Amino acid sequence: MTRRPLKRHGARSLALLAALACLAPGPGLRAQTLPGEGWIMPADPDPGSLIPSRPDADATAAVPQPAQKSAVTPAQIRRLIVARLRLADARARPTVLHQASCLAYAVYFEAQGEQRLGQLAVAQVVLNRLRDPDYPKTICTVIGDHGQFPWTTGDLTIRDMPRFRIAWSVALHVMAGIFTDPTAGATHFYAPARVRAPAWATAEAYRTTIGGHRFFRP
Repeated sequence: MTRRPLKRHGARSLALLAALACLAPGPGLRAQTLPGEGWIMPADPDPGSLIPSRPDADATAAVPQPAQKSAVTPAQIRRLIVARLRLADARARPTVLHQASCLAYAVYFEAQGEQRLGQLAVAQVVLNRLRDPDYPKTICTVIGDHGQFPWTTGDLTIRDMPRFRIAWSVALHVMAGIFTDPTAGATHFYAPARVRAPAWATAEAYRTTIGGHRFFRP
């Protein structure tokens, strides 16, 4: 990702947002177990079907997980996400799911090969930008902001639906504030294995390293 210049929106950003809206498939349409990834998407059509029914203990035991804000069961987390994101509200749900689809695309294209904590961290950066007055005020416009996420100018085809379902799950959990911020407030990240360190990646701005990404708040 790149550092954001002065506020600027153009036809390319609007075209990207339109593409995300059209391409985002509906998650949770049928039961889908994701071996080794720790999530199950159940088949029931109620709003809760968009949320993992439980973590898989074997898959999550070996990797560090972000701290939950309270010790609750997966079923309680599920209900909490539905309540916080107003997924049971037929009027609010389309807008929420549109924003979630944009965040899911960001997780998929930026961090699909990461462990769960790394995916949550990437999603959290988008939310941290959303809360910063220098950035746009919706998830989709943060992601579509000119030049910020290079993948937005490429092919947006989803070629691995199980991983995209995981990205949906991550997006909903982060949007609902289920986990504490693992990035210490970062608004930027980059992958050292893929790109050279940007100018904003200074020692003073450094926050943490999670998986294949380094996180910063310039």
